[in-house]
Amino acid sequence: MNSNTPPILSKQRGATILVVDSGHGGTHETAEAIAHMVGIKVETVSYEMLASATSGKAINAIVFDFGSIDTAELEAISEAKGFYEDVPLIVVSEALSGQRVRQLLKLKISDWLPKPLQEDDLYGALQAALRNAKHTRNQVHAVVPSVGGAGATSVAISLADLLRRELKDPAESVALFDLDFSTGSCGYYLNLQKNFPLNSILADPSRIDEEFVKLIEQKHDAGFSVYSFNHRGAVTNINAYELVLRLLDAVTIQHSHTVLDIPYFETDWREDVLAGVNTITIVSDITLPSISQSLNILRGLRERGQDLSNTRILLNKHEGSLFSGSRIKKSKLEELFEGTPFFFLPEEKSVLPEAIDRGVLPRDVNSGSKFLKALSKYLDEILVKEPAEAKK
Repeated sequence: MNSNTPPILSKQRGATILVVDSGHGGTHETAEAIAHMVGIKVETVSYEMLASATSGKAINAIVFDFGSIDTAELEAISEAKGFYEDVPLIVVSEALSGQRVRQLLKLKISDWLPKPLQEDDLYGALQAALRNAKHTRNQVHAVVPSVGGAGATSVAISLADLLRRELKDPAESVALFDLDFSTGSCGYYLNLQKNFPLNSILADPSRIDEEFVKLIEQKHDAGFSVYSFNHRGAVTNINAYELVLRLLDAVTIQHSHTVLDIPYFETDWREDVLAGVNTITIVSDITLPSISQSLNILRGLRERGQDLSNTRILLNKHEGSLFSGSRIKKSKLEELFEGTPFFFLPEEKSVLPEAIDRGVLPRDVNSGSKFLKALSKYLDEILVKEPAEAKK
């Protein structure tokens, strides 16, 4: 038995962990391991009694102990999430296929641990779950290009920079997370290339933890953190889904605001990522193909039943004369976007290309640029409509 209780757990005196016995055996050992944690109260309950056991109680985390996992077990986990939606849920079971792990992650569990259970792994999972549950103000902002070349990466970079400057509390932090592993454009734009070998972590994404996040983090001089690396093999790897979701969990909990630079192409994880963010910004240039793709993205979100109140469209590279004629009228855009708010970012051919060429921020080229002024107003729109307490 490891007597070195992690610091976070030692501070959680009075925390109650509910261990759910599914009848497959091994629950006693799991509960006993948790009971050794300083100040932690452990309760064991059968699944049949779970709903009544949790009623009216302050439960800090729930641990499911399974043998194998099939449809019935997945339904049980889904029901448990319904009982206590915001309570961290950890699953312990026999080894699972990649498909089963993916199904678990889609249920937004906090972690999955394989048997035979390693106590250090259990401690780490509970440490992260209890810490994450206390961070309710963290916001995640997804920037989604309608097509390649729409300018979404420049928007994401400047949003991260503007956010860092807007925050008054020095304890609050901002991250820029580049999820296009095929290019790592954010790193190249900012001259912060990170050629971290992801092969080992791709083979076992469960190894992603706070220490790994610190290893891949880079600090920009402007004060925000950057996570960006070029690893083309990660895009099509069989574990890409698990890698992205675990990285997101580990990164976003460390920062008050995280800006995600989403790739323009479809991935098997994009749908689930967009379902869990605070705001979605679709970046389109003002051409019919790009606008058409923006509409396709909106249509896909609607078909999945997603609430679009947090979704907005940025029409980038706007030249004032474009709408003076009959080519694309603003009233037509209002009709096409069906109530989804849209905003314009002016075209500044000298600022953004120079910033990219020099590896600096757009404000380092021209802090008073029309592009940045418009984006700053847009940021106010996001922060007003999506307060920290609104959506997690």
